[in-house]
Amino acid sequence: MILKPSIFKAYDIRGEWNKDWDSEGTYILAHALTTHFNPKTVAIGYDMRLSSPEIFKQLTNAFRERGMNIIDLGLCATELVYYVSSYPSSEIPTVDLAIMITASHNPGKDNGLKIVLPNAVCIGLDSGLDKVRDIASDQPIPITTNQTNPLNQKNGTLTHYDAWQNYKHHVFSLAPKTTFSKKYNIVIDASNGVGSVLVDKIFSSLNVNILRQCWTPDGTFPNHPADPAQENNTLDCQKRVLEEKADLGVCLDGDSDRVFVIDELGRYIPGYYLAALLTDHILKQSPHSGQEHIIHDPRYYKATRAVITKHHATPHKVRVGHTLIKDAMRRVESLFSAECSGHIFYRQNKYAESTMLTILHVLTIIDEYGTLSKAVDPFFTQYQLSGEINFIVENPQQILKNLETKYHDASIDYVDGVDIAYSNWRCNVRTSNTQPLLRLNVEAPSKQLVDTKVEELKTIIGGTIADH
Repeated sequence: MILKPSIFKAYDIRGEWNKDWDSEGTYILAHALTTHFNPKTVAIGYDMRLSSPEIFKQLTNAFRERGMNIIDLGLCATELVYYVSSYPSSEIPTVDLAIMITASHNPGKDNGLKIVLPNAVCIGLDSGLDKVRDIASDQPIPITTNQTNPLNQKNGTLTHYDAWQNYKHHVFSLAPKTTFSKKYNIVIDASNGVGSVLVDKIFSSLNVNILRQCWTPDGTFPNHPADPAQENNTLDCQKRVLEEKADLGVCLDGDSDRVFVIDELGRYIPGYYLAALLTDHILKQSPHSGQEHIIHDPRYYKATRAVITKHHATPHKVRVGHTLIKDAMRRVESLFSAECSGHIFYRQNKYAESTMLTILHVLTIIDEYGTLSKAVDPFFTQYQLSGEINFIVENPQQILKNLETKYHDASIDYVDGVDIAYSNWRCNVRTSNTQPLLRLNVEAPSKQLVDTKVEELKTIIGGTIADH
């Protein structure tokens, strides 16, 4: 039996299959989940990884032994799991717990679980996963399904539920437009993840021409890693956009809860620029924009804050991480938020991600501006970025103190790591949740100033620069 405590991450459960956790470990983990959450009905979806069917089997067996009813969502994207957790229907009762089996953008040898309570409330290490971890580590190996079940006289049920049509109606009901001034050509790179299933189900009646790429779900990821936050993984999409003279390129990660876009010039749009562009777009639509609150990413934010203040809304900076951002959004009823890593959240979607809704918003922006490049050019011009630089260091906390001393005359805050801001440049340096790393992000009006400050900060931080 393998169930290492290290698989319990800040925002989910994730680790290498048969090295960090295995079938018996999954079975024990399921019993720990039932002990802590005591659900009556559990919805489970899964991605295309080779280990996903086995994980589904072990979860289902353990839950049913304790009398829980299982809703099998089948092969799907994470946003469908969020939807089912949030919107009961005549076909399905309220779900007490929802689980997506996925390791997101990790390599194919990994797998994991995203745990969701009703209304798409995601569970992290500081909101329940720590308790599940402790219960699992103390729990003896429970009975297997081929033995008499002393826990309940009757096993729970297993029912397949096709939620796609309801979810499609939901997405279209939230979108500003579902018909456009022309039939746009869109290259969509699904990274051999479940995004292909999602797009085919939701956009089947949309009047756009979808040029499919890396479309077959394949947990070995034969074409490129399923992480569009790394621009190298989007090069094929950029090339195809130019070859096809497409209006838009879309790149999805493994479980399709993150999205990056390519403009018609073949340019990769950093998640920061997309966040600022969408923030402006969403606030324009609000009839009470001056009363709105917007949660934003701490890594880069000058463009986003400029947009927020232009609409007289109130900005709030919070720590990186989708569970933390969603929690903060609920506290202030934030209209919208977007992480630089491609997670994009909507209040009208229970504060959860929807890449399908995001694509419809981007198409609406293209309809308004004529081209995506025209809409994003101001961000490329005014806000230069370093990109995230990761340093392998021995004493992260001491280095953060050294930075505070060096830049004592700056405006400094500690929302996530150390944020150092001057009138003409700023940076964020924060520790990794899982590795002995410091992550550096610098922004300034000119590339020259960004480069100068990066070199200056490298000298202070020291260590070795990691690959990503």
